[in-house]
Amino acid sequence: MKDYAVLSQALLAGASAQLRNMASTAGNLLQRTRCMYFRDTAMPCNKRQPGSGCPAIAGSNRTLAILGTSNKCIATNPSDMCVAMAALEATVHIQGAKESRAVPIAEFYLLPGDTPDVETVLQPGDLITHVTLPAPIAGSKQVYLKLRDRASYEFALASRRW
Repeated sequence: MKDYAVLSQALLAGASAQLRNMASTAGNLLQRTRCMYFRDTAMPCNKRQPGSGCPAIAGSNRTLAILGTSNKCIATNPSDMCVAMAALEATVHIQGAKESRAVPIAEFYLLPGDTPDVETVLQPGDLITHVTLPAPIAGSKQVYLKLRDRASYEFALASRRW
């Protein structure tokens, strides 16, 4: 498991001790966007109310997405852990009302496209039961790098795992 220290790095870099002690893996993966327009209910937001607009596209957007955007939304997922899990090819295990399924994390998140309010493949009543990682490749090493405006408890401006 030494090769998966990158997840620990992402967790330690991503939150205060108080948040880390209360967090769950599923909760981390399901965080809502940090976009200030999404958080401000006085502003229009296609994630909150489809068709209302995305003021971030022409407004203040320095901390928002540069990849995986659409003309409807440029919000960013704030999870540091999902970057590491995507790089490590994690699988999200979901229990639905009638069946269980395993979804590769690369297919778990949905691009904003025409439905920015739909962020994941989860359906009503679904529950993430666990997340698995493939066995590490012998001799491999991983590093997690997070660039941010300040040293502690800040969202990444950019993050990368290699």
